[in-house]
Amino acid sequence: MALTYQLGISSADAITLYPEYDFKITSNKINSEMRTRSGKMYSYKWGEYKRFQFSLDFVSDANASIINSWYISGTELLFFITSDTATEVNSVVLMGKSSPISGFMKPYNNYRKGAVILETY
Repeated sequence: MALTYQLGISSADAITLYPEYDFKITSNKINSEMRTRSGKMYSYKWGEYKRFQFSLDFVSDANASIINSWYISGTELLFFITSDTATEVNSVVLMGKSSPISGFMKPYNNYRKGAVILETY
């Protein structure tokens, strides 16, 4: 079963991604806790979101600039995971402390590499 990963504003302009083997999906809870004067603990769960984290190698300059522009502008994106029988669509935003695609693939000067962090909203 082959999986295809695509990222874009819509399915018409999506960029096909080829993640490395460090592809990781985590689920994070949004909750808060409060302790009363009597010592009781109350925990409130507000929601939950997914996080997709992976590295990319051999990204073309054109695709790297598009992905980095989405990161800089905070664009709301769609992340498509397609198998043989179904397509999972996630509404995501690029996260991280710096641009996702930032380094060059040595010895090539027209391919880039980087790490992508996507979080659902």
